[in-house]
Order: sequence, then C-alpha cells, then structure tokens
Amino acid sequence: MATNNSISAILEELFSTNVQNITKKALVGEAICGKEAHAALQKGAEKWNFPYESRGTLQSYTPGTGITKKYFKGTNEYMQLNDFKVFNIVLDNVEMRQHLRRAQILAQKVNEATEEINVYMDSLVMGEYENATYKYGSGGITTSATVAGKTFTAGNISPSLGEVFAHLQDRLGSMRSKFLVLPYFLMDRLADAAISNAFNMADSAMKNGYVGNHKGFKLYVSTNLTTEIVLTVGSGTIAEDDYITIKNTTLTFKDALAANGQLHVCNSVATNCTNIAAALNAPGTDIAEAATTGYQAYEDVDGDQLWELYGLEATATTTTVTVKSTRGIMNIQSSFADSAISFGTEVVHCIAGEEGVIQLAYQEKGKVEYNGSPVDSSGRTMLAKEYNYLLMAGVKTFFDGKRRLVDVQVNVA
Repeated sequence: MATNNSISAILEELFSTNVQNITKKALVGEAICGKEAHAALQKGAEKWNFPYESRGTLQSYTPGTGITKKYFKGTNEYMQLNDFKVFNIVLDNVEMRQHLRRAQILAQKVNEATEEINVYMDSLVMGEYENATYKYGSGGITTSATVAGKTFTAGNISPSLGEVFAHLQDRLGSMRSKFLVLPYFLMDRLADAAISNAFNMADSAMKNGYVGNHKGFKLYVSTNLTTEIVLTVGSGTIAEDDYITIKNTTLTFKDALAANGQLHVCNSVATNCTNIAAALNAPGTDIAEAATTGYQAYEDVDGDQLWELYGLEATATTTTVTVKSTRGIMNIQSSFADSAISFGTEVVHCIAGEEGVIQLAYQEKGKVEYNGSPVDSSGRTMLAKEYNYLLMAGVKTFFDGKRRLVDVQVNVA
C-alpha cells in the first residue's frame, strides 16, 4: 500500500477549478446531551465525578413505637475525557506551489477534518443505546439482552412511538423533554403516516437534525445511528467470486489475491469468519495471504471505497460474523454460490430518552496544531506543511440516566 502523501497525479492539465464536495451528515449529539460535564471539563482536568445516594422509602409509624433506622449508601460515578483523535493533513510545498487549486484543496481538507470530527462525536452519542436499560422491538418494551427488531410501517410507526413515549412517562413521571432519533427512511415512513395527523416534517425545521414534535417526542434525524447485521456462514463453503457489498464498496473473495478489495478464500468456515472480521475492523490494512488469512486493502487512491468501510466493528464466531456500523445504514448486498450462507436483517438502533441524560464533553473539537517543518518516517525533513486537527472528548450515561433511555430496534426494510 502507498504510505506517502502524493497529489502529483492530479497536477494541472485540464481540471475543474473546484474540488468534489464531501458528504455532509446530519449532526444531533450536542442537541440531546447534557451540558454539565462539558461546562466543568472544558476548563481542564480529565475526570468529572457525579455521585448519587440510595433512595429512601416511607414506612408505617405507630405512635409510641420505634421506627426502623434507614442508612443511605453513597456511590460515586465519573466520566473521563480520554478519547483522543487526530485528523492529519500533510501538503507538499512543491506540489502545492504548482497547483492552481491549492486554496480549494486546503479548504476541502479542512472541511473533511471538521466533518470527520463531528461525525465521530455524533456516533459516540448514538452508541449510548448500549447503556439503555430498556429495549423496544417486535415484542414491545423489555429488559432482555436479546431483542428482535420491529418492522415499522406507515400503519404502525406512530402507535409504536406512542408506546415508547408512554413507557418513559409511566416509568419516570418526569416533565423533562423527551427525544427520539430516527434514520431518514423512518422519517419518510412517519411523514407518510402523518398525512392524517398534525406532524409535518418541513425542510425549514431541519436544524441540528431536529424535524419537529410527534407523540410527545422532539424528533431528530441522524445518519450516524448504529446498525448491525449478522452474516451466517454455518456449514456453508465460501467460493471464489462470492462477494459482499457494504454501502458502495465491494469485497470479493479470491483463491489468490490480485487486486485491492479482495478477501482470500480461507481453509475453513472459522478462519473465513475471522478473516472477514479482521478486514472490516482495519479496512485500510493488508493481511498477508496464507491458508487462514488474506486481504488486499483498498487504498486512498481507490476513491470512496476505503472511506465507506470506516466506522465498522466486526465480531466473529466459528460460524458467524456480526457487523456493526457506527455511521448509519450499510445497505448490504451479497452473492454466495452456497445458498447456506446468508445475511440476516439489518437492524438500526434508534435511541429515545430524556434530554440531558447522556453527558458529552470535549476540550478540543478541531483545534489545529500546525507544523511547518514535518519529517518523514525516517526522520528526514520534508518541504511541506502539516496540520493536525485534534479532538479530545468523552461520553457517559450515568446510572440514573440508563433507565431514562430506550434502545428502539427497527428492521431496515
């Protein structure tokens, strides 16, 4: 794989005076999160303490008799601001001097840095569904660890959201605002269902992902909700030219690796599962071809193929691979010669709850650290400029907040 920055391939011949737009995503996280931790940690420090005490209860009292003494226990919880990320840009002075679009290129990279930082922060918040005490799926509200997703239709989406809101009100009795974050396809379904009611998803309301109120919720739309899907290989046999397409990126199985985006056909079901998971967890890193491994990674020069694979988390068993996306719906397509191999239904984890129960804090969100004298991997001076855009953040749902969240699991169908 290429390891050095190079834009020599696009030095001036005949090019547009502009550069391609980057994908912009709807950002919701800061709108639904609490601000207390951020206000404290923004000044400095790396830990914010949030203690709580056990609750008391009433007891009967008979005049002239003793009462039962109640002693309360204090517990301290804390969140750490220890998630550090950086977006690096190195621009060669010679290349940039010859480039007529140098200002546009730098501006695009700055936009990309800002977008990546914001999307990552948003995905941290959306990932807090994992800490919700309650889940909602095809069987209604539950605390079970295993939940089947529910298919929302124009006919059932509105009453389903009403069930979730009623649960939060019945369980908490709080008058604080409730939020619900949905993906675009469900907002479209809700809009279809709402022709006969008062909800109106007006484009003018699209600010920070907010689209209006419905069934008691402040509704937000996000492209950064977590989705997951399971590939079951079982007793099947993966063969050459089988393929998996995630978003717009295709990974093709080959007996011998010969091009970027190819997975080696390994020697067993278990090793194939492990190899697929390893490739998806580090899509920009080659895996040496052997009997049990092999992946030839996409490179930056392959366009968006590599970028589309970022934000995936894969876990393998001996017969399955569970794939999660922290950047929205994967729209997986696949072709396997062995019909025993198949993907299940993709499920999106929508998140509902009380505003403010998720705490988001950051000390830097895109601060640029400039280096006018960068060096290469061998320590030699480069005639270049280096920009590092820094993120220092943390997200936490505390004990009291977990029961105020619901993981709404919906089938992508």
